[in-house]
Amino acid sequence: MAAIAFDTLKFARRLIAAGVPEKQAETQAELMAEAFVYNMDSVVTKDYLDARFGEQEARIAAQFTQQDARIDARFSEQDAKFEARFTGIESRFVGIDLQFAKIKGDFRLVYWMLGIIMASTVTPYLQKLFVLLSG
Repeated sequence: MAAIAFDTLKFARRLIAAGVPEKQAETQAELMAEAFVYNMDSVVTKDYLDARFGEQEARIAAQFTQQDARIDARFSEQDAKFEARFTGIESRFVGIDLQFAKIKGDFRLVYWMLGIIMASTVTPYLQKLFVLLSG
């Protein structure tokens, strides 16, 4: 608690010099000193403010820490959901790639079959043409 310097004797002398009766001046000085002591507890000091601001900063820091933890947890949940969805999509693409590979194999078979059909169809005509040209 900070001390306030209050000189009751000086206060009483000034009241007496102003024309206040001596007994009344002494009583007023004593009452004023008591009022200062009584109200001293309600005086806000720098140390008191520093302590209160420190407490408030600690509360705010704790709330920010809690909020950061909630936000981090929420982002982790969202990341897990996205990862699960992308994994599902990737597995579908793997299935689609397998289907494309099968279709590509089927097309190769069709190309070979068409090649054989064309060769078997065109070969007799080519033989006739070569016979005509050579003879």
